[in-house]
Amino acid sequence: MEPELLVRRESLDRSDSLEGKNDTKQMSVPSLHLLTSLIYSHQCSLHHIATKLKELLQNQEVLVEGMESENERFKIAGSTFNLSTMFQEMSIYNQKLIQLKSEMTSITERTSCLKKRAMRLQQQQQLKALNQEQERARQAEREKHLIARPVWATQQDDP
Repeated sequence: MEPELLVRRESLDRSDSLEGKNDTKQMSVPSLHLLTSLIYSHQCSLHHIATKLKELLQNQEVLVEGMESENERFKIAGSTFNLSTMFQEMSIYNQKLIQLKSEMTSITERTSCLKKRAMRLQQQQQLKALNQEQERARQAEREKHLIARPVWATQQDDP
């Protein structure tokens, strides 16, 4: 690693001297050695960070592509199905459903009232029919008593 840095430093010094900038200071060998060791010690962690950054950038690209494809799907769905109209229709049908539910509840209540009334009328008719039957039985008994009987039939019944 050190020879690379020295070569780079020498090339930088040459380019500076070619441009006419001789005001830069020459680094001493110990400071250069210290600098290279510092860079070398952090190179491993920097390499690890660079790898992580590349991985993050790849993941970011995948996510961006996914988002773009989802946006395209939404655009296609929006243009194909006309979502605003569908939501308006959904609202209308929801209101109709609510009205139907209330009508069904009302009909259920009315039918239960009608059933109760029908039961009450049926009971009244049965009671009326029973009363009429009893009245007929009394009338028949009364007519039976009113019918004239021969005397000989009444004498046999008296003992």
